[in-house]
Amino acid sequence: MKPMKDQMCTSQEQESNLLELASHSAFFSRLGFTYDPPRFDADGELIRFYDTAGMLRYHRKMFDHGVKLHSSLLFSGWIGDGKFDYTETDRVLAAIASLGPGVRYLPRVKFNAPLDWGKNHPEELCVYFDGPRDRAGIRNLAGGLRQDILGYDGDGYYAIGFHDDRPNRNGVIANQSFSSELWRRDAADALTRLIRHVQETPWHDMVIGWHIAYGNCGETALWGGFNQPVMRTGDFGISHRKAFFDWGLERYGSLEHLREVWQLPDLTRENLEPPPPSLRQGATRNAGEFFRISPAARICIDYDRFLCEKDAESLEFLCRTAKEVDGRPAGGFYGYYLTLPRAAYAGHCAYEKVLNSPWIDFLCAPAGYYRRGVGEPGGEQVCAQSITRRKLFLDELDLRTHLAQESPRAANWTETRYLLWREFSKCLMYHNNFWWMDLGGGWFDSPEIVAEIGRLEQLARRLRQRSETRSPAQVLVLSSDEAFLYHRPSFDLQHDLMQETLTELQLCAVTVDHYRTSDLKSLELGRYQLVVVLNSFEPDSDVLEILDGKLAPGAPVLLMYASEAVYGADSSGLPLKPFVPPSEFGIKFGELPERRFRLEEHEYPLFRIDVSDSEGVTILARYSDGTPVAAECRRHNRMVIRFAVPLFSKWEFREILRRAGVRPVRDGFAACYGDERFLAVFADGDSAFEFSEKQPSGLSAEAATSGM
Repeated sequence: MKPMKDQMCTSQEQESNLLELASHSAFFSRLGFTYDPPRFDADGELIRFYDTAGMLRYHRKMFDHGVKLHSSLLFSGWIGDGKFDYTETDRVLAAIASLGPGVRYLPRVKFNAPLDWGKNHPEELCVYFDGPRDRAGIRNLAGGLRQDILGYDGDGYYAIGFHDDRPNRNGVIANQSFSSELWRRDAADALTRLIRHVQETPWHDMVIGWHIAYGNCGETALWGGFNQPVMRTGDFGISHRKAFFDWGLERYGSLEHLREVWQLPDLTRENLEPPPPSLRQGATRNAGEFFRISPAARICIDYDRFLCEKDAESLEFLCRTAKEVDGRPAGGFYGYYLTLPRAAYAGHCAYEKVLNSPWIDFLCAPAGYYRRGVGEPGGEQVCAQSITRRKLFLDELDLRTHLAQESPRAANWTETRYLLWREFSKCLMYHNNFWWMDLGGGWFDSPEIVAEIGRLEQLARRLRQRSETRSPAQVLVLSSDEAFLYHRPSFDLQHDLMQETLTELQLCAVTVDHYRTSDLKSLELGRYQLVVVLNSFEPDSDVLEILDGKLAPGAPVLLMYASEAVYGADSSGLPLKPFVPPSEFGIKFGELPERRFRLEEHEYPLFRIDVSDSEGVTILARYSDGTPVAAECRRHNRMVIRFAVPLFSKWEFREILRRAGVRPVRDGFAACYGDERFLAVFADGDSAFEFSEKQPSGLSAEAATSGM
């Protein structure tokens, strides 16, 4: 074994590895997929979900067409409490190395605790609301069918072509708690042992970094945190409850103050219970209850913040371990607030803590799974442009080509090509890197697909050399991860506000920048002609104040839903009042046709705009009964627009863009991605697209690629 100091990357090697991660897209397959946490068959063999030869064939095709960076699952070797075996680990490393000289490898390694670890340490497990609170009760369930070992209800581990013999339903306990210090130490020990093992093999030099994974699907999300029919709610485990008490005591300084703020006069470290699901979630049209305005809801806000901080601490702890042992870049999945209604519960709303960490080099996320088919704009689960200001972001392009067996998928080669170019263009504009993901096996297994990806790789290398570009976007969207702490999770609001609104705006044939409100103070805003504020619900929000000082004169601000209107006096000039329309209602914007809605499909507080004491207000849209639902007025010499409900479409947004003086790239509707290097236009509703590479001067275009 080489001396330890010789196995650490030098600072120059670290920079080189990070540059490679930033500048070379990757290919990801099912190679290395095993049961997580590890389970074994009747012969004592680790349960695997892949065929080595088949997966290698897909990797080799990509390698031969210029994709030199590869990724897959790599088994940690952690088979039991204090037990390790690297047979599976070495199988995958040898397979990747067989691709040939020059291959680079980004392993994704999961560190969920083995099942016997939970049996030995029941106080460290996550417990759902309806689970036991005592050590003996938890231990009796550990390893059995009442343990939710996957984080979601279903017929077992989902893997294409595999039928699980263990159903995963009705669990009342889960795996390790994210606040467990013992789990963190043991996971860090497993990571250290893995890296030491790899350092002793011939394959260490091909490893470019470490993708750290744990939690629900390995995506650093609390158990039960993803969207599913049966919503599990934790964590009521023993060590976790005590950790929440300690966190609260540190935050508020004394037990007396903590009891007062949380309205728990008899609170002790031993009797603390996190707030029950009835206080934390559930549909309501009561605005005060929904936005957690009552003092009784303070504990809910604090608990969500605690969950996010503990998740971020766990990710940072393991990334720090990897970097201290090996020096290579480290990162993980994080930040899915654009798609998760329970993003705060999942732990994904501590962006600042994660982005400020010196130990986390990159973040990852699957591309958005909403309206991502042909003729749609696609999207992200995270605020990618906000991430890339401080970290490398790697986008998982889980797109289904026409060769996939899984739906939704492209119908033919023409549609596949549209998806390849759209996802490529989106990532290029956002300065993301990405991996082409073949989760099913054979999704890219055709000469025309791999040849097209080879062409995209060449184009990417050329354009990335001109990566220092200034965005030409005229429209800025602002969203907030912090806001999720201040309202109850709502699937309907998430759909209408965070998904539909973004999608419809992106179809208006303009390029759109999207940052978090936390970025505002350091953003240059003078070029934007319209700012759309999605969800600024925080009590101390100063978004309008910052925009007044930095935005170009005359550029309007569109406040969506209750942004800047929840707490205290409304300074927008367009105050909101609660409003409950009939079970079926309409909204009419200007001269556009009325759009119809069903109240039962929008289970969250709806509002109207109160114009009784307002002067100079122009009503833009009304409910069917004439009640104002969208309006504009002047505030501090700036036009402020408010949509009181998140139920407006591309047709209404196009009218707002026209009033703001924003010029679309073309007539009609389309999704546009681009900057000073290129412009890509993807038709709304069909598979037509155009891609034009711009000359460095930015004055003309060349090398046009058209799917028209």
